[in-house]
Amino acid sequence: MTRRILLLRHAMPDASLDASPDAWPLSDDGAAAASRLFGRLPTNGVLASSPELKARQTLERAPGTQTDIVVDSRFAEVRRPDEPFDDGFRDRRFTWIVGHPCPLHEHWETPEAAASRFQAGINAIDGESIVVASHGMVLTAWLIAVGVVRPGHEAGRFWSALSMPDLVEVTVP
Repeated sequence: MTRRILLLRHAMPDASLDASPDAWPLSDDGAAAASRLFGRLPTNGVLASSPELKARQTLERAPGTQTDIVVDSRFAEVRRPDEPFDDGFRDRRFTWIVGHPCPLHEHWETPEAAASRFQAGINAIDGESIVVASHGMVLTAWLIAVGVVRPGHEAGRFWSALSMPDLVEVTVP
């Protein structure tokens, strides 16, 4: 069975040092941007989301969404314990994406483990059309694993070019 999978990267959150990133809500601009994206979503199919608030809210912005959303932790962002939220966070994430680890990465989930976890979430959903609201790093790791994006610098360019929100469509067997 060929499956159409629409990967929805979450919209811009209202980031705060006072809250955990998984609890960040969408910013006003992020909510507006998410609402504008939804003319591109299918009217049928399974809707799934990371449990992180910003991902769920991005998907919930779909006008006329009547279907329940499957919330699954396998669609959460790459596990990065103790990652500081400072000026260097984008650079650290980019080096993880392109495969140039730094000492902090040794405690992070590997790209292979993140992609495998994400694939297990996909495998648990019945349906030929799926929309998954998730996060840039784990989406990129999965796209590398299924051969849509090449590893290394191509993956880095892909990840760097993702918008908040963004929609990437893939067809996989």
